[in-house]
Amino acid sequence: MGRPETIERYPYADDEQYPEDYYPDYADEDEDWRKPKRKSIDAWMEQEVSFLPGIKRRSVALFFMRLPAFVPWIFIMRGWLSLNEKLSLTNMEADVLGTGGEFCLLIALSVTPAITLTGVRFFAPLRRWYGIFFALIGITDGTTAAITTDFKGGPFGRLAGHTFLLSGLLIVLVAVPLLITANTPMQRKLGRYWKRLQRFTYVIWGLFLLHLLLLDGFGTFGSADGDGVTLFHQRFYQAAVISIPLILLRLPPVKRWIVETRTAGQQWLVYLTTAPLLALYVLAFAFIINEEIFTGTLTITMHPFSN
Repeated sequence: MGRPETIERYPYADDEQYPEDYYPDYADEDEDWRKPKRKSIDAWMEQEVSFLPGIKRRSVALFFMRLPAFVPWIFIMRGWLSLNEKLSLTNMEADVLGTGGEFCLLIALSVTPAITLTGVRFFAPLRRWYGIFFALIGITDGTTAAITTDFKGGPFGRLAGHTFLLSGLLIVLVAVPLLITANTPMQRKLGRYWKRLQRFTYVIWGLFLLHLLLLDGFGTFGSADGDGVTLFHQRFYQAAVISIPLILLRLPPVKRWIVETRTAGQQWLVYLTTAPLLALYVLAFAFIINEEIFTGTLTITMHPFSN
């Protein structure tokens, strides 16, 4: 199939003014022709804020869209500063940091499908941002767990003494090299090997789902100690439901159909077709956000669960 003449390459990809935007989707071998024409919302985002000369709307929007990555650390900060007062870290850090890391990973994985679905690309830097914070939160979670949790076997037992702990440790170990190379200089230095390395994100994705399955099983948890809504406490199902549209929107035939349909001026048909999947995605994400806010509030107010 030839490249459609009506589709232009997104201009940021080769523009040194926006180096962080060139963060190719490691699932695609050659998607240049699939990149949609720059949308009006991207053009609007490139305009300066009227009351902030020299600052573009895009920069302001990205600033606020990046802030949720700090929320897990804010929730857990009091436990660190109080040196695990009331065993808040022992009983709650895995819930707060684990759910926060889950949020960051799923947001990072959602950026490319969102670009495919909408044709808008100004938020592309969020892929790298939330990927980095996923790794940092995972390292923080592992370090805190090795010091404060009450599993037997010392630091090693606290990190790998159970199958769900071992899968979590493997996630962090795989994420470390991705974190180290998640910058433009390393991308340029590694060249085509950088893209191959980034494919290990899919290994992390699989290990992450396995980790949640080993942790929660196929049942529910937390209805007694949590907010009383059992349905809100099954992280494996939530992550699996979110993963379904993220996988489907990465499939080349699906991406090709979406771009061709949008190019034909039928964006409404794209949204109509994907609406059921998007509804499930939003619903499952609402559960994850509820879990983070609920457990985070208990932690920051020093009312942790008791094991």
